[in-house]
Amino acid sequence: MKRILVVLEAGDAWPSGLVRGVLYRDLFAQSGFRVRYVSRLSAALARLQLGPNRVIAFLLRAGLMNVLGWLGRLVGSLRGVWITLIAGRYDVVYICKVSSDRFVRRLRRRTQARLVYDLNDAVWLPSWKRYAKGIGEILASVDAVTCDSPHGAAFARQYNDRSFVVPDPSQVELFDRQRAQPRSHRGGIVLGWIGSPSSVCNLYAIWEPLERLFAKHDDLHLRLVGVGYDRTLLPRFERVRWSQLPYYSRDQMISEVLGMDIGLYPLFDVEESLARGILKATIYMSGGVAVVCSNVGQCRELVADGVNGMLAGSGEEWLAKLERLVADGDLRRSVAQRGLDTVRQEYNLERCFGRLLQALTDGERQ
Repeated sequence: MKRILVVLEAGDAWPSGLVRGVLYRDLFAQSGFRVRYVSRLSAALARLQLGPNRVIAFLLRAGLMNVLGWLGRLVGSLRGVWITLIAGRYDVVYICKVSSDRFVRRLRRRTQARLVYDLNDAVWLPSWKRYAKGIGEILASVDAVTCDSPHGAAFARQYNDRSFVVPDPSQVELFDRQRAQPRSHRGGIVLGWIGSPSSVCNLYAIWEPLERLFAKHDDLHLRLVGVGYDRTLLPRFERVRWSQLPYYSRDQMISEVLGMDIGLYPLFDVEESLARGILKATIYMSGGVAVVCSNVGQCRELVADGVNGMLAGSGEEWLAKLERLVADGDLRRSVAQRGLDTVRQEYNLERCFGRLLQALTDGERQ
């Protein structure tokens, strides 16, 4: 029986840890693997930073973030040493979005296990300060690399030709468990966006189309999920009627998406968007929501325009596509159903797990 150690950067506190690691727990067991999950950083501290209440949010803005950052680095250093000591008991070590090149180098020196590194987002860009300087060294030192997007895999192959595209599972199976529950009622047609404070900036790409749309329709509501407490990050909406859930759990995310009619996935046409992947779009699809995506990157491969979703480039296109979905309920429901069919067939948990296993087991060291 193969033994796999899955090293998550912050346990399941980060979405990447859940989607790229924890969701596969049962499938690992069913496939005959013994798997153990460990976190390099403190998941509790990560949750505090990611989902604070208003009081903690204020303290973080007042400077407590520096204290938590120092404490987190100390814990990460100590836990990194412990993980290195136990890694020798395993055949494969799967490293999910770990930012420490020192930790990866130590693993490489101390164990003969097959090391597989999971690369998410455009962490080679200067804005990702924790990763940018050491990411090339990390990729070159491991046996294989997994990426959630073709753009990320293309970057990884500059350093490691054993780079695999492993799509994020859409979590449609989790949505199915809650699909029969009564829908949250906000009245009218709900346009929804899910994300985090770090990705709120993408809403500026559709600020003007939303204003024009809401000025023409009285029965619309914009639901923003995961935007945090800092309203200065948001566009200063004028006619848009909106509400927010600052932070969310996995179950809350599912419930929120099931209450939407149209899912928004705006992006700017920059490299970070090309590497972002399509998880947000497939989450909307899993909820049976008609998705409208920017005509950027991998969205072009996922969405057949007007069939299982909508693609929009300019502001005029965004307005036109949203107008069609708002005005035509039958179209909205048919697009949503075809999107749900797409994720059931192409982005289900078992299919994505098969792609992951290829990376974890192909070409193992003898």
